[in-house]
Formats: sequence, C-alpha cells, structure tokens
Amino acid sequence: MKIQFIITGWHFNQSSLIDGLYELKEDNKETINVFWSCHREPTDEIKEKFDYKVFHNGGEECGAYDQAIDYLKIEDDTICFFLHDDLIIKDWNFVTVCIEKLNTHKVIGNCRDYMEAGFNPFKVTEIGISEEFDGKTFKDYVKLENQHLFNESLNILKVRPSFICIKYKNIKAIGGFEPRKEALIPPITGVDEWCESGGPHYRGTKGLGSFGNLFPALVCYKMNKVLGPNTITYLSDRYLDSDYIYELGRGEIDPNNPMTEIGE
Repeated sequence: MKIQFIITGWHFNQSSLIDGLYELKEDNKETINVFWSCHREPTDEIKEKFDYKVFHNGGEECGAYDQAIDYLKIEDDTICFFLHDDLIIKDWNFVTVCIEKLNTHKVIGNCRDYMEAGFNPFKVTEIGISEEFDGKTFKDYVKLENQHLFNESLNILKVRPSFICIKYKNIKAIGGFEPRKEALIPPITGVDEWCESGGPHYRGTKGLGSFGNLFPALVCYKMNKVLGPNTITYLSDRYLDSDYIYELGRGEIDPNNPMTEIGE
C-alpha cells in the first residue's frame, strides 16, 4: 500500500503539519510520499524537507491538486491525501482511521460540510473569471471531457478541499479536479472597479470566494454523481474540527467554530 500526500497553500507555517509529514516520510520511505504543489515560492524549510514544484497560480487549491496529479506518477491503488497547508494536526492517527474508512467509503473529509441543495450547473455567471467566461454557465468551467456529467441540478454532499482522502483510481474515475485549463486565471491584486483596496480578488467581486467556492463545488458534484453520496463520509460531525485535525480559515481560527481538544 502506498500513500501520497499532496499539500497546497500560501502559509507554510504549521509546524504540526510540516514536522509530522517529514517524520512520516522519513520513517516510511518505501510507502509514503509527500509533494508540495505550490502557487508561490515555498520557504527554505519546505524546499529542504519535501519534493515540490511551483505551478502557474490558477484554480485555487483544486487547480494546484490537479497540477500535482498531472505531474506525479501515481498508481491507481495509492491512497491520496489532499491537504491545505494551514491545518493543525492534533492526532496523526487520522491516517489509520482513513485507511479503515476506505474499506466502506470512497471519499473522506475531515469535518462535515454543508450539503448544497439543487446545485445548478446551468447557472450563469454574468461576470466570469476572465472576459472569455462572461455570461457562461458553471458547466462551462468544467473540463470538456467531464461536461457530460453536468446534466441536471443535484443535491450534493460537500467535502471541504482543505482535507480530502481518496484513492487515486477514484480521482481518475471523476476526471480529476476542476476547473478546465482555460479557467486557471490568477487572482487580481491591483485596484479596480470591483476592489478599491486592491487585495486579491476575482473579476466582479471583492474577494476570492466566488470561484474559490465554485471550483470545489464542481469537484463535489462529480463525487456525488459518479461515486455516489453514500460513498462520502467524514472524520467528524463538527465544522472545521475533528479529533484529529483543525482546519484554519486563511491561517486563522474561526471564533464561531473553535478548535476542541482531543476527546472533547
């Protein structure tokens, strides 16, 4: 059994994640690989400890995950962990728990996310991620070879892209991550008509949420459509938090969803 960790993000500063991954990798060199899929230059610590590659900055985390699996040679039965780099790891036994859960399920998230009722792939985005996508539907952001799957509104169980455990053969079954290459557009950083402060944002919005939420939803749609909602499970019924992992929001603890200690 082989395990592939693919990490992405902008923080590079969670010692519980970095140190734990390094120890796992060093103690299990024949079975565990760690790869950092970067949208900016990583720190010296990441460069020294892990394999990494800096890719074109597009598609948020789902773009980074897709770039990584296209770059790496991963065997079908490999257990993949796709992680944000701002996770606090409370208990590394999540690896064993996930392996056990994969006997009965195909997709594992850390925390239970909200179900999206009636996700509509035909909804139009008036202002697209680029002018090419102005007036296009959600479905138009999907890779051409996967668009046939998006033929109806669908209730979807969602898995946050902060933590996804899945066998590589099931990533292949859903056609990888989304969006299509033409939509791998980096965020705008300058001042414009949509964001007077000039922070990172996309066309038509002040922040990153519009497409930062759409791309994972497209992936979750495929998980539900191809693999089935009954194949999706979680390490916790809480939001952002489990006994094993806490998912920071852009590097910060959410005051409305605080981190619990193990066993609470």
